Amino acid sequence: MSKRLGSRLREHAQETFPPDAQKGLRRFAMREAADLLRINQNTFRHHVSNLEGFPEGILEGGNRRSFSAGEMVEAQRVLLETGRIKPDEHPHRRAGEPCQVVTIFNLKGGSAKTSTVAHVGQLLGLRGYRVLLIDLDSQASLTNLFGVTPELDPDMPTSYDLIRSEGPLPASDIIRKTNFPTVDLIPASMDIMEYEFEVALSFRHGATTFHSRIREALEPVLSRYDVVIFDTPPQLNFSVISALFASTGVLIPLNASMLDVMSLASFLGMASNLMGVVEAHAPEHGLNFVRVLITRYENTDGPQVQISSLLRTVLGDAVLPAEFLKSTAVGDAANTQQSIFEVEPRDVNRRTYERAIESVSRVTDEVEREILKAWGRSHGA
Repeated sequence: MSKRLGSRLREHAQETFPPDAQKGLRRFAMREAADLLRINQNTFRHHVSNLEGFPEGILEGGNRRSFSAGEMVEAQRVLLETGRIKPDEHPHRRAGEPCQVVTIFNLKGGSAKTSTVAHVGQLLGLRGYRVLLIDLDSQASLTNLFGVTPELDPDMPTSYDLIRSEGPLPASDIIRKTNFPTVDLIPASMDIMEYEFEVALSFRHGATTFHSRIREALEPVLSRYDVVIFDTPPQLNFSVISALFASTGVLIPLNASMLDVMSLASFLGMASNLMGVVEAHAPEHGLNFVRVLITRYENTDGPQVQISSLLRTVLGDAVLPAEFLKSTAVGDAANTQQSIFEVEPRDVNRRTYERAIESVSRVTDEVEREILKAWGRSHGA
């Protein structure tokens, strides 16, 4: 069964994304581009016609103007240089503002960790943040979502090579560009499991520094990014502990079900003990935020509404106000190794698409608010 299924998946991967293929990204309508850059649509249209150096996009069908993600990055640069937006309004962090490193983690499988990492990371990138996504899950779902298949290229460096005990590679040699110009990726493969054995064996020799491995490995490249986000496996292993040690924030995706809430209670107890160990090794280390994100949410499902209400009553502001809604648009996109931002809106039911986009936008707004708060800025500034 393994051989048959593996063979078919490899064939599918080669048909969809051959080893030498580059995954593309659709263009964005003027309305979408203006919304992503947080510019009034009429103002955006005025800049296209009158502001020197401002990208003009291309006309499709004679009257529909569209823009690439790269053109949106250029538009943001022109607006900053011409004083149309203030430095405080530009998403790049300034001197004295540390890169925000966020671990998205839950012991429970099926909590939409990968989907959250991908969509929040991509939307932050489309808004102008410089984002690095790091896959620490041996299942490599995030890696595959970006059209990267390490199994087809045994020489491709992955997150294991970042932290392996013998001869780790510099992070700059592992980072890959993606089809989003402001989003980079450190991919994963099954090799990451080797790290668990290496750390366990190192204890025989009294080694205790595994927890700082990721933080030290990323230090040389953090200046390139505003935000780093880890996608993690559903277990509290050594690589996850190392990611938490490197993090400034934690986001816990959670399905609104009683079994998941019970699992969360156990996880929080373990995480509390773990952070005690972290603080013992690094008293200055702290987290800017720990938040719970309700995922796969259906507001017409009575039990989910009740559980959501329970969580908000007990945990208060620790639960993000926005939920990541369950959406067929997101699920269908994933079936073709795409996110909701990659599919063509005209290929999806318009109402379903807009509902999914609104949900992801609201969740990302909340994450962005935490990032800006850590920098001492207000949201939208």
